[in-house]
Amino acid sequence: MKNLFILIIIACHFKTSFGQNKSGYTSIFGGGAVYAKFSGDTSRPVTGQLFPNNPIHASTPATSNICDSAKGNVLFVCNGARIWDTLGNIIENGDSLIPPKLYTQNTPPVGLTTQCSLILPKGSNGQYYVFIVGVSDSTYNNVWSGNVKTPADLLLYNVVDMNANAGMGKVMQKNVPLIANTEIARVGMMACRHANGYDWWLLKQGFDTNMIHTFLVTKDTIELKYIQGFSEPRFGLYDAFGQSCFSNDGSKYAFATGGVNSDGDKLFMADFDRCTGLLSNPKSLHAPLHTSNTILDSLFPGDKDTSIIGLAFSPNDKFLYVSKTYNIYQFELDEPDSSLAWFHVQHGPDTILLYSGSYGHLSNGIDKRIYIGKQAGGGKQNSVIDFPDLKGSACGFCKKCLRMDTTQWYTRSLANIPDFNLGPLQPCWPLENSQLAVCSKRLEVYPNPASTIFYIKNAERKKKELYSVLGVLLFSTKEDEINVRHLTKGIYYLRCENEVKKVIIE
Repeated sequence: MKNLFILIIIACHFKTSFGQNKSGYTSIFGGGAVYAKFSGDTSRPVTGQLFPNNPIHASTPATSNICDSAKGNVLFVCNGARIWDTLGNIIENGDSLIPPKLYTQNTPPVGLTTQCSLILPKGSNGQYYVFIVGVSDSTYNNVWSGNVKTPADLLLYNVVDMNANAGMGKVMQKNVPLIANTEIARVGMMACRHANGYDWWLLKQGFDTNMIHTFLVTKDTIELKYIQGFSEPRFGLYDAFGQSCFSNDGSKYAFATGGVNSDGDKLFMADFDRCTGLLSNPKSLHAPLHTSNTILDSLFPGDKDTSIIGLAFSPNDKFLYVSKTYNIYQFELDEPDSSLAWFHVQHGPDTILLYSGSYGHLSNGIDKRIYIGKQAGGGKQNSVIDFPDLKGSACGFCKKCLRMDTTQWYTRSLANIPDFNLGPLQPCWPLENSQLAVCSKRLEVYPNPASTIFYIKNAERKKKELYSVLGVLLFSTKEDEINVRHLTKGIYYLRCENEVKKVIIE
């Protein structure tokens, strides 16, 4: 009972601390460095322009950004090719974050497309990982120049230290490859917080294949844990517009190819285990096709294409919203009859302008709304779903209800930001095991409790792992003596193969 009480206190502490994390409270739109700053309540965000003297800085759908956790003020912005500080200057060593051919294809240099950059904290010491999808020079020359296919073949990471240069930041590690010489989708990079409350799972899809790469991101390491294959859909011929997302509780993952191939109208959805990082129970869903024949359809033929542009779960995770070029749909996850699960929320663009009115990617706001980006073009407004937890027309599609003072180009959506407010679950392994497993009789540890060294019997030269009460691996060794002088007093778990022993440090 005492141990249970301790665990409850720990869980409450983490829930409280993570509930106050404001790392995602300000989001940069993918054009003009226009921002939306959320207050944490139900009010709409305040909008403005981060770089009023040079709005082109973030003019790309590849935008990601990170804020300080206490106040929600922007620390730096990445456009998939460069990193800027809040004064609009490229931070030290923060240019050329993709290979030269891709870097110079646009002026100024920009990243590939939506969700091709993502920022995660590297512990709590003011350092951050910046993940970027890129294209090698050889692939650019051999494939891109011929416009045969449009894959990426690089997943890179950088390390930014915001303690450097009086808080303006510096890229300390640059263009470190995680995936190289392997075709991957340009779009769809997203992360979900580990069940322990501070590590992360990073998911990246293959190109023209059914493989998903899953990385475990900790403050010290980035490890490829799995490459899982699924039957369909295949991700992504001409995959310029697809999007991936996690449900708000982190238990589901969805991805749409956004392609023009036969799988372009499909979305992939699966259960996600925040403890293990594994996907399971996959399903492929066909989004409805709009088939009416109106004057609007003749003016905007693109609304009949099969490509899914954006995805977002409702805050209560009962619905999945889908955007296509000129249509918004709602899918009810628990409805067994697929013919009844889909509701047509909106048909037609949000302006009379052909290109500017097309819908882009979907983003969950801190205020429990869903914000609808634009696929291309310019404008000062974006549409919003005000009540996404409600079924059908009650969801409250609001045309052009998020207004800015300045025109943005290629707004797409809010920046690619994971959910920093997703707190820990109950501890993962080993506390999910039975009490009998935790009290192994074969594995002998003495003295227990101990203050300096644990001695282990019946496990000679076998791998031993020491875990915290939250299931975090602290270290592993094959030695039969474990020095714990550097650890704080409390409860820990020692694992050797399938045997687990609870140990106490005094």
